[in-house]
Amino acid sequence: MADNNVSIVMTMKTDIDAKLRTIASTSQGCSKAFEEFQRRATELGNKFAALNTRYDDFSKKSASAKAEAEKLKLEMTAMTKAAKASGQELDTVKFESLQEEYNKLTDSAKGYTDAAKATLKEMRLIEQEARTMEFSEPEAVGSGGSDSSGGFLSKFFGKDLGGKLAQSGLLQMVGDSASSAISVFAESAFGQPLASAMSETLSGTLSGAAAGAIAGLPGMVLGGVVGTLSGALNAGTQIYAEQDESFKDYYRGLYEDTNAATAERVSSGSSLAAGRETTKLSFNTLLGDEQKAAAFLEQVKGTANTTPFLYDDLVGISKTMLSFGTAVDDIIPTLTKVGDAGAALGLSTGDIGTVATYLGRMQSSDKASLEYLNPLNERGLSVFQWLADDLGVSIAEVYEKISKSELSGNYVSDVILSQFEKLYSGMMDVQSKSTEGLDSTLQGLKENVDAAGGDAYNEARKESKEADIAAYSGALGDKLAELSAVTGQVQAYGENLKEQFQREALEAVLTGTLDKENTIFSEEDAEKLEALSQEFSEAEQAYKDGSLEAGKKMTDLREEAEALATAAYESSEWAQAVHDAELDQINATRELTTAMEAATNAWRENNAFSKGGADGNALLKFFGIGRTQEEQQARTASMEAQGDPMLVDIGGASGLASGRRAKGYAVGLDYVPYDEFPALLHQGERVKTAAEARMEDRSGGAVSVTITGNEFNVRGESDVDDIAEKIARKLQDALLRGG
Repeated sequence: MADNNVSIVMTMKTDIDAKLRTIASTSQGCSKAFEEFQRRATELGNKFAALNTRYDDFSKKSASAKAEAEKLKLEMTAMTKAAKASGQELDTVKFESLQEEYNKLTDSAKGYTDAAKATLKEMRLIEQEARTMEFSEPEAVGSGGSDSSGGFLSKFFGKDLGGKLAQSGLLQMVGDSASSAISVFAESAFGQPLASAMSETLSGTLSGAAAGAIAGLPGMVLGGVVGTLSGALNAGTQIYAEQDESFKDYYRGLYEDTNAATAERVSSGSSLAAGRETTKLSFNTLLGDEQKAAAFLEQVKGTANTTPFLYDDLVGISKTMLSFGTAVDDIIPTLTKVGDAGAALGLSTGDIGTVATYLGRMQSSDKASLEYLNPLNERGLSVFQWLADDLGVSIAEVYEKISKSELSGNYVSDVILSQFEKLYSGMMDVQSKSTEGLDSTLQGLKENVDAAGGDAYNEARKESKEADIAAYSGALGDKLAELSAVTGQVQAYGENLKEQFQREALEAVLTGTLDKENTIFSEEDAEKLEALSQEFSEAEQAYKDGSLEAGKKMTDLREEAEALATAAYESSEWAQAVHDAELDQINATRELTTAMEAATNAWRENNAFSKGGADGNALLKFFGIGRTQEEQQARTASMEAQGDPMLVDIGGASGLASGRRAKGYAVGLDYVPYDEFPALLHQGERVKTAAEARMEDRSGGAVSVTITGNEFNVRGESDVDDIAEKIARKLQDALLRGG
């Protein structure tokens, strides 16, 4: 492909010294202006780089805090499940400590995320400022292009003073002060964005008026009008930009939050499903029948969906009752009675589990003892009064009968359960309609939904896990184990070598011991160590004689020895070989991945998030900007149906299927919107590859012109036009030739 570099060789001579002096003066001013432009650009670049580093740091810290918080959340969930399953009280001290740490981490993650977003906004502001930066050349002094007499100010202060005041920017200074004051009061009165709009518009008015003041009152009025329009446009643009940035933050937050919620549901559902799978296996063993276990667990799930208790809670209690010999058909009715009592008395799941446990022990052993009954009495269940009423005796006599083992466990448990049914029947249903009960029921239903997704995920993952197990238990596992051993050996060798350098350096300097024949140091470095050792011996003697400065010198010499050892290790053949291998790996990784889509995924995602509310704008799409392939095809079909004259049938000429049409682009096409895009080309036109188009976009498509060599004698004003005409013709000829 031809490039855009055009070389025209010429040398210019002139007798117009006055004009050259003017050009030289302007060039000096231009040089200063460019230096300021370059300084500001460098300043913005450095600031942007610092903000980018800060953004990365905040993002990493946020991700780390979220990961740690997720670990704590899983640990708290495991603690809760373990306590429910065992029927024991939750370790509230440890749980509250974990909860406090979890809250700190989530707060930290949110803080880091907010800080990252704020940093990103600063970066965008810098990008916006950099995009709008322009290099303005200063006007030549005495060019005669404008009247510097001061305009209407001359009428009040005289021509000389008025002109100087107009040029000094005094009016601009007054205007800026007034605009700033009005901005403060407008924000206090009306708030944003109206205050900014008023301030920007007024600033434009005053700036325009100040600029036009140099041309008198008419210029001041015209400048004020133009400035007002410019300020209003700037205000509207600024408000739109702020709204668009807010919109970008909003939809990016929605995207990230919804994706994080989906990932959390899959993770939580996988854990729930795995736990329920284990539960199913244990009930298969307890009941001795897989179908019977599945049917029973469905009953438990149904009970959990209509009561304030969760599935895992009821499973734990059911397992306890089964272990004490309770018949399968009696578990749900017994659970209902115990649950009603617990709901009426506000017992925790752990307390209800305890009640069920002791009732099960009485039923399985057919013994009633104070050991079994006191825990129930302590939880607000008047078991001794119920037994006294049923027997028609006093509570003291009940205690006596229990101590003599005159009451069977089955009798006592039947009395207690009958009282549960008599006094508390239906209380679970009542509690399930309370706020806490509704929350519990809703949580249980959501867990069922998540568990369904987790079950599908776990089942789909089993095949891969089984394949991994087969691979890791076979030849692949053996090879990986061998490689792991090699990696460990290599790592240990490097660390041992580094420590040997340190050890020999310290021994040489501090003890004066250095085996020159077998040392790993080079001859030159060994001589340096001997010199340090001599200095150390002298400093040590001086310190013993009472010199604290010598003690400081001893410390410095040790640090110098350690530094020398580190440098010697890093310069060793081993360290250099490691360094070269790392470079080779970097190069190989780059070459292996250079053409892969993943290499630019992050770039494409960031570009996608850079789009604001204007994306999909109907006016832009009318001109072909932002159309999807489907939209472009629909538009082409519409144009075909309307008989658009710009569409030409090329079926016969190109070998395409009959009816395919292509559009001619004699004036060019900035961007091909999709693959297999049909276009009618003409002789002399050129098609560039995507890579060449991107290169031209990055370079701005500028034509480079180099002027050296040829002689042009400039004797007067007319010669300048002749030279310009000749240059234009040469440029045109070169471009038409394509290079």
